[in-house]
Amino acid sequence: MSNRLAALKEDGWRVLRTSGYSTSIGEMLFRTDGGELVVGFLAEGDIVNETVETVHGGAMMTFADTVFGFAASRAARTHRCVTVQLQYQFSGVARLGEFVSCAPEVVRATSQLVFLRGLILSNGRNVGAVDAMFKILDPEKYEGIKAG
Repeated sequence: MSNRLAALKEDGWRVLRTSGYSTSIGEMLFRTDGGELVVGFLAEGDIVNETVETVHGGAMMTFADTVFGFAASRAARTHRCVTVQLQYQFSGVARLGEFVSCAPEVVRATSQLVFLRGLILSNGRNVGAVDAMFKILDPEKYEGIKAG
């Protein structure tokens, strides 16, 4: 673990447990500042565009999908949420070694959908804006999806 990652954990950031494809961008951390959820990761490893040392756009979108999915699950009080729509507008780049973060805002939550938005920051600079919508899965239908 890098010194910077260890320092973040000492500062109150907790590990966000991910699995599957979401682990491809590395360890994600989260904390709640006065009730506001903030999720972040340290841009390290194989997620950079090798010639310019900026974080690959696909990694940024994976981060956004994971962050907003986590926020939607918290708002819906279930882990059974899936992405319906995710729009990412790039406004800058995250560089190797920077801390990328997002404080997702739940705009509205209904019995079936959660609408969210937020800014992606890299070392405090705005590098993206995201609008997302997640579907809350019905437990009975979810079992049918799992079974195939």
